[in-house]
Amino acid sequence: MSADGARKTAVVTGAAGGIGRMLVLAALDAGYRVALLDRDREGLDRVCAEVVEPNRRNCVLAYPTDVAREEDCVEAVKHAAEEFGEISALVNAAGIGMVVIRDSHMVEPVRFDEVSAEHWDHFFAINTKAPFLMAKAVLPHLIGSGWGRIINVTTSMDTMHKAGFCPYGPSKAALEAATAIWAQELNGTGVTVNVLTPGGPTDTSMLGQKLPFPRSTMIKPAVMKAPLEWLLSRHSDGVNGRRFIGRYWDPKLPADLAADAAGGPAAWPGAGQAGVWPTTDE
Repeated sequence: MSADGARKTAVVTGAAGGIGRMLVLAALDAGYRVALLDRDREGLDRVCAEVVEPNRRNCVLAYPTDVAREEDCVEAVKHAAEEFGEISALVNAAGIGMVVIRDSHMVEPVRFDEVSAEHWDHFFAINTKAPFLMAKAVLPHLIGSGWGRIINVTTSMDTMHKAGFCPYGPSKAALEAATAIWAQELNGTGVTVNVLTPGGPTDTSMLGQKLPFPRSTMIKPAVMKAPLEWLLSRHSDGVNGRRFIGRYWDPKLPADLAADAAGGPAAWPGAGQAGVWPTTDE
């Protein structure tokens, strides 16, 4: 809760998914009211029933939303603000994976020329454009209060360029780059922008049912909970333009030490030689 005892409000997209469910729970445990956004109305109702204890039923709002549509994003934020008050945090977890193209993609990889133009557009609409639209919609609330959080769920760096993961990897790489840009542009406003990712194949429906490894060996969505709670707190004030990997977050450590061990810069600073920009000096 905030210093005056009032609950802040967080918006979580992709809230009906396996990772989304865990992020909703983390936001609730961090003292937030939570607006849950997803296209899956039944999934939203199920998550609300699973994660909400009787004493905080008034802390959740399920709002079916197509986050790839700007008007839907604006309306969802408006509705959440009317119900709960000013928005303090956005967690962009909505996303689609290669299973959309082929359920067996983990054992029969999709080559880029098998991807239709419609699939390409769909991946970028959900994985890249939607977080941009949501960030634009919530930003006036965050800037207005002088404090806020935007947290984008991208993917492991190697997945961004892994064979068989086009267009998923490129769409998440674009969101990673956008995170670094937004963090720079919002520096000094009290609003921070960071990345949170599990750190490898995660036990959700994202990868499909046909896998080359036992599902029991996959990362569990629960690794996202502790780092998100910290990112949503004032203990992470000033932490900006960073990426945090859930599987490397040790909840037994003090949060600042866990963050140091699990964190690094967002995007790819220092990778390769920097471009030479003209100077403005006369």
